[in-house]
Amino acid sequence: MTLKVNSLQDHFLQLIDAGKLSHAYLFLGQSQDQIHNFIAALAAEILHENSSENVFENGQLMQVDLLTGKKTLSVDQMRELQIFFSEKSSQARIAVIDHADQMTDAAANSILKLIEEPFDNQYFFFQAAVFNQILPTILSRVQLIQMPKTFGREVQSRLVADGLSQEDAAFVSAVSTSLEEAQTFLLAGFAINLKNAIDKWLSLILTGDYRAFAFVQTDLIAFADTIDHQRLFAAGVSYGLSHVLKQQKDTKTADILACWLDISSRQRFNVAWQVILETFALEALRISDGTKKFSDK
Repeated sequence: MTLKVNSLQDHFLQLIDAGKLSHAYLFLGQSQDQIHNFIAALAAEILHENSSENVFENGQLMQVDLLTGKKTLSVDQMRELQIFFSEKSSQARIAVIDHADQMTDAAANSILKLIEEPFDNQYFFFQAAVFNQILPTILSRVQLIQMPKTFGREVQSRLVADGLSQEDAAFVSAVSTSLEEAQTFLLAGFAINLKNAIDKWLSLILTGDYRAFAFVQTDLIAFADTIDHQRLFAAGVSYGLSHVLKQQKDTKTADILACWLDISSRQRFNVAWQVILETFALEALRISDGTKKFSDK
């Protein structure tokens, strides 16, 4: 049975008190705010901070996150991390690496030795949403912690109570990482407009209609204007295809879903979203009309 968040936090606090905390963890989950708060509480305990709200200002903690306008963590950022951990210290030192699933391969490889052979009292907390975008060499050096979801049907029920249809509420709750994000996502009709656009696009693709390619530029690309919207968009397409697959359970849809997961992961290499969407549309249409199987790639 999956541990609830509070039980999981108690477990980690006991490890800290007993001096049995491992040096590297990957916290995996869709709610990045949830993981951020969880790590903050652990770091505050390790660094003897009175409040987790202030722990990221502690000089013994270094946070690495996406720079403004960037889609990946770079080698230069990892070099700063190497300098931070280059010397022994009597005090604990902590690295918090956000969006670890968006590290370039070169950046990830540059810190392998650092997390494999740390000095005493050095801790690495990786945070990520997409498991299959983490390098196996990183995964082999960390303990994986799957964070329990703190919402789901509760969010869906809340959205229905607020007047949303069951179908729309299911979509919004599936692609959002918190009730707050779900409510923000609904502002100005963004969520429902995105759902309708994705539904129409997938319908064109699944029926082999090549208008799906032009639909990217005319109707879709405007929904992928920010990193947060791109994440919601990617989750929305995955949800839409998974929903269809549950209903009809055919190999064609399964292949198209696998194709989407593969092609959409290219965003971490700074591939333009229009290129990602157009490439997927063409590949998926070939799968849909029977001229290609995803396994033929």
